Amino acid sequence: MKSTKLMLAVIATLLITWIVMGTIGWCVSDLSFRDCLTHGGTLMLLMIIGWIPAIIVGNDVNDHLNSY
Repeated sequence: MKSTKLMLAVIATLLITWIVMGTIGWCVSDLSFRDCLTHGGTLMLLMIIGWIPAIIVGNDVNDHLNSY
């Protein structure tokens, strides 16, 4: 059960980070929201820096689950 919670937290954080990056791109460009989410620049930023919040959240969730 611990691994499932950890996996769900990491995936949710990655998805939220992707949507936030897409929303920022949508606000500063003339593209549609869908085009911003699938744009190569957004996906490249997600690959470069998008995993960092997911690792931090995953580590915190792991520490929290180990404390019980």
